[in-house]
Amino acid sequence: MAKDLLQDRFGRFYEIPRVLAQSGHEVHGVCLKYWPANTDRPIPRPCEFVDWSSFSLGRNWPLGFFEHYQRLDQISARIKPDIVVGASDCAHVVMAAWLAAKFGVPYAVDLYDNFESYRTTQIPGMKQLLRRAVRKAAAVSVVSETLLAKVREEYQPTGVLRTITNAIAPELFHAADKTTARRCLGLPEAETLIGTAGSLTRARGIETLYRAFDRLSKTKPNLSLVLAGPTDEWSAWQLGSRIIHLGELSHERVGNLFNALDVGIICNRDDEFGRYCFPQKLFEMLACGLPLVAADVGAMRGLLPGYERYLFAPGSAASLADAIVAQLETRYLPAAAIPTWQDCGLMFENLLEAAVAPSAPSLSRIDAVHLGADVL
Repeated sequence: MAKDLLQDRFGRFYEIPRVLAQSGHEVHGVCLKYWPANTDRPIPRPCEFVDWSSFSLGRNWPLGFFEHYQRLDQISARIKPDIVVGASDCAHVVMAAWLAAKFGVPYAVDLYDNFESYRTTQIPGMKQLLRRAVRKAAAVSVVSETLLAKVREEYQPTGVLRTITNAIAPELFHAADKTTARRCLGLPEAETLIGTAGSLTRARGIETLYRAFDRLSKTKPNLSLVLAGPTDEWSAWQLGSRIIHLGELSHERVGNLFNALDVGIICNRDDEFGRYCFPQKLFEMLACGLPLVAADVGAMRGLLPGYERYLFAPGSAASLADAIVAQLETRYLPAAAIPTWQDCGLMFENLLEAAVAPSAPSLSRIDAVHLGADVL
């Protein structure tokens, strides 16, 4: 998601530890930057009760991972955790399993994506290590029902397995006045605006949106496409006079964008990533009262039953254009229960307590080392 976990204080790996800490548990979060940076320092205390540390991998990746594991070993020896949580990618899941085995404590795994779609699994043996770590974990959380089915069938985990979806921060994502939101972002107030926020790359299927907008713009002169987020080189070349690119917005201003649009668009590809992910923006758009169209891939049909008219075939510009037209005509909002990060944090707390329960039936505290990358 091109976000820094601690600088932006954003997303699943920031919010769930925050809820655990605010519930009275002692939570130690250890992050690893995958780009060179002088950040080997503790994080100031105002991070909402979580004891965060952030380190940099450096340019020598094999040596960097070795040194990072040594640091984690030292941290674990000092705090003596009751449980270790591995998240963010394959490397952190595997290191969590190793640490837990060394210190004789259970470990949990949070699969917020299909990690097998990440480039890390191209490292020889990494996929096998990932599957073994997930299989032996005391508890596993997955972000979608499609990923749950894959993990259950292919990994055959021996621990507790539950789905914990992504969620929203309600103070940022709620319905607000459209005109005010457009003025805040400097958007045209009288035009029909469609758009999206997030990764604007071909890997996420953004090419289909550009082609669909090209089709629609020929017959709808009052239609503009509004985008926010990082682009790849190809996507940057597609920007035109009726395509407004707002750059990378702060998370707070993404809420303004979703209130400013007439229709939101969730692109994805039918690949190893798209089939198992849970688009963060789905609940955020719905919480803002934004009618949306989405790629019909993975968990989307199950999340939006009866919504087929507003789902489009991945990769089909014609299908996406038809779905946008249908949504502009009806402005249909599905009835959906939208969880908050507080809800998800409490669900994760319950999962960790189930994982620790065999060795400690009555826990009032969970001391956890939460492992994750600074880049989500």
